Amino acid sequence: MEQLSFAEEELDAVWSEGAIYNMGFAEGIEAWRKYLKLGGILAVSELTWLSDERPEELQVYWDREYPKVDTASAKMAILERLGFSPTGYFVLPENCWLENYYWPMQKRFAEFLEQHKNSDSARAIVEAAENEISFYERHTSFVGYCYYIARKVSG
Repeated sequence: MEQLSFAEEELDAVWSEGAIYNMGFAEGIEAWRKYLKLGGILAVSELTWLSDERPEELQVYWDREYPKVDTASAKMAILERLGFSPTGYFVLPENCWLENYYWPMQKRFAEFLEQHKNSDSARAIVEAAENEISFYERHTSFVGYCYYIARKVSG
């Protein structure tokens, strides 16, 4: 993700679904913008606070797990600062997380643990995932994945 083999201004669009967090939102946008042609489209999903107010336990959890989570307005400001004109954003519906990501993953936990002989590291991975799922299920009105769409307007 950080060392792509595209030429500068080669692409009409960059699409990143559930992955830019590996680099960080601002860092990913900054790294990828050189590959987009002027007028090119950037579409990325990112973990986002849905409110300025949130339960303390949720804030503490995400400060530890992904401290770069922020509000949509802060993410839009990053896009603008890095030479993009935001077209808009939307919050992915809860079923995208639950029915299409978390619950299918949960169904595979037992098999995963068996494949890894119930090792300490495998149990730690499952426990961390279960913890994240629990936080999401309890706090869907405070945090979610948002999709950001923007057009590159400057070099």
